[in-house]
Amino acid sequence: MNGPARLALLARDLLLASLAVAVAAPLWLLPWNASAAVARLLGTLAWLCWPSARRIAAINLRRAHGTAMTRARARRLSHRVVRSLAQGIAEGLQFARRHASGDAWQELYEAEDPALERRLLEDPRPKVFAAGHLGSWEVAALMAGRRAGARGAAVMRRVDNPFLDALVRRVRGRVDAGLIEKRGALSEALSRLRSGGSVLLLLDENAGSRGVLVPYFGRPASTSRSAALLALATGSPVVVGAAVRRGPRRFLYRLALLEPPPATRPDPEAVRALTAEIVAVWERWVRDDPDQWRWIHHRWKTRPDGTEERYRPGDLRRAFAGEEAV
Repeated sequence: MNGPARLALLARDLLLASLAVAVAAPLWLLPWNASAAVARLLGTLAWLCWPSARRIAAINLRRAHGTAMTRARARRLSHRVVRSLAQGIAEGLQFARRHASGDAWQELYEAEDPALERRLLEDPRPKVFAAGHLGSWEVAALMAGRRAGARGAAVMRRVDNPFLDALVRRVRGRVDAGLIEKRGALSEALSRLRSGGSVLLLLDENAGSRGVLVPYFGRPASTSRSAALLALATGSPVVVGAAVRRGPRRFLYRLALLEPPPATRPDPEAVRALTAEIVAVWERWVRDDPDQWRWIHHRWKTRPDGTEERYRPGDLRRAFAGEEAV
């Protein structure tokens, strides 16, 4: 890329980052509940101006729930989903601002299984935390970071915009013990686990041709192998976690513990089986709170036959054949 083109790209990135700061600033500065309310309003505006998100959510919901998911219901649910995603951003900013230190953050949540939480806290083994975009996913990750302290690290993808990337890392860095760049993360994550640290990875995104196909809402979904590979290679338990909303500034912290088979090498079948267990837990939780999961993601893009779901308007019409447009 030549000099003028690079300068133009940097100018565009700086402008976009400035707009993001203008939106994020009130979400950071307002009281928690007011910030969440503003975020939900912004979510509604985004939903109205984002036809592709409405379309992707509707197709995914129909694929997952069949004919029981009507267009009208899919439209209503997709609206709540985008509002939930926007609120999750606000909650992550609020948590990072207010709970970078101290123990007051523990008043924000109730453990679904207090006995399991105690067992995990008392267990000195390094752990593979598997999370995703359910409920307040940023709060869930930041809570895990507070628990893990200096012994933990989260795998995250670098934002293409360098100014936004620096901003995101600065906010998350107030709480997270460490960040691992997603590209080439497996080696560093393995090293951290073997040295006694824990790692956190996302489990609910389409992994393309590199993923393993496991059932999700009865349909094959390409899912990252990383959590299973790390657990099987090190013997570390997998902890699936999510913080779902149960009221203003109140979260239900859901946890599930999956132990890898003893002395099992990470062969393809073992990886597939453990990944399927992880995803099955996640599916149960999404079914409990469908409006708090990111249905606007291309979750079933990769198909078993090697083709891809395009999520185009024609796909929407075929998914809801015989019904009026969303």
